[in-house]
Amino acid sequence: MKVLGIGDIDLDIVCRIDEFPQEGTKISPRKTITSLGGPVPIALILLSRLGVDCMFYGSIGDDDNGQILKKRLENEGVKVIQNPCKKTKVHTVLVNSQNGSRTIIKDGAKNPKIKSVSKRLLNQCDLVIIDRHEPNAYASVLQNKKKATKIIIDPSTEVSDKTLLMLKTADFPIVPIEVLDKISRHENRMVALEHLFKITAKPVIVTAGHMGSLIYDGSEVSLISSFKVDVVDTLGAGDIYRGAFAYGVLKNWSIQQSVEFSNLVSGLHCTKLGNHEAIPSRREIKEFLLKAQLNSFSLDSVGIKVNTSSKKAAKVSSEVGVSSLNYNISSL
Repeated sequence: MKVLGIGDIDLDIVCRIDEFPQEGTKISPRKTITSLGGPVPIALILLSRLGVDCMFYGSIGDDDNGQILKKRLENEGVKVIQNPCKKTKVHTVLVNSQNGSRTIIKDGAKNPKIKSVSKRLLNQCDLVIIDRHEPNAYASVLQNKKKATKIIIDPSTEVSDKTLLMLKTADFPIVPIEVLDKISRHENRMVALEHLFKITAKPVIVTAGHMGSLIYDGSEVSLISSFKVDVVDTLGAGDIYRGAFAYGVLKNWSIQQSVEFSNLVSGLHCTKLGNHEAIPSRREIKEFLLKAQLNSFSLDSVGIKVNTSSKKAAKVSSEVGVSSLNYNISSL
């Protein structure tokens, strides 16, 4: 199994604070760490720790920070294909210790885009993970990949012609719940789910934070419950989710099993500070899997109100605690 990741990468300065600072004040963080960031590299590091052969293709600066990022990826067993640029992006992340929320001060550096991805490189891959920052590379992947190679995307919360095309053409459209609110201003998020399914013509997966994940296949909507954790930092939860989901795809698990595993791993990720530093190991995942407990939420609490007379939602699963966890723990 080999995975190619294409996308953004940055260095995160993560500060854990006791409360969000008021304008014009000075505060001292409880803890500060320097972490590798970027949705795709975080997913790849998880996969590498689970025994998957991974490559990262992205813009890494020819500066000291770039060398730090490259070394950290290589130390995690991820091969680096560098798209050279002058400056590495450095973001500042404020994490509120009271609720785990994050505020990001983003570096505005504009790195060169990857123009194309060769057939020779793509022929080696069973799966591609790519984010919204590389539209030219995405078009090249669609054109040059093997038919059997699967695509997982990270459109973030952006809703545009570019990201909607990615959702339509990817094998597994995964979006955060904020996307539903941007697509439709209706209070009922079911309207947006139906709209997305019309675009994708394949099951839509929605990450809903502490409430879990939604799966909508055009006729049935299911809430796959989250796991009970003490949240320290939510940074990178969506990134690690896609890495865990990719692992399920490579193992030929069902979509529900892959979503269950993604809920579990992303929840565990949130119990530590930072992004790269919080990525769980194989051993930590197995230990957590044995003792994990589910949260209880309903479809209504996620803002999904289904018209049972509608043919578009004729079958509805509102069961709470949908988690068989029936994949083999020893396979990790």
